[in-house]
Amino acid sequence: MKANFLSTIILLSVLIFTSNYSNAQTQTFGNKVEYKGAKKKLAVMISDVKRFNTTVETVESLKLKENGLTFEIVIVGMLAKEIVENKELLELIDRAEKSGAHLVICEYALDILKVDKSKLDKRITITPNALIYMFELNDKGYNTLVY
Repeated sequence: MKANFLSTIILLSVLIFTSNYSNAQTQTFGNKVEYKGAKKKLAVMISDVKRFNTTVETVESLKLKENGLTFEIVIVGMLAKEIVENKELLELIDRAEKSGAHLVICEYALDILKVDKSKLDKRITITPNALIYMFELNDKGYNTLVY
């Protein structure tokens, strides 16, 4: 009887915890988030589609224009290839640009991955080397993050 009661309590606890956790996850998704940092210039270096998607969602949530924020999305690695070859990513590019983010791509990555630069979306700026670009942004007062 005690074992049965204990098992029931444990099961209920797990169900309550997972229910609260999942509610907390869905309640914050898509809402405006408040940035409390002092710097108004932000930059993120990303290398895959999943992080690109998350970054665009974050940019949209930050309401850059309303809050006087500048945001650079620096594209490196395999994302540099996918951003050119995967037309499904055009929606994310559109959303990022509409939100006020500036997109920059690493020419070095494009060269290594043998990507045809003529196919690159014209809204994306090319920088010779993303690492140096990030150092320069840092020198200009940007909060930088490699994500």
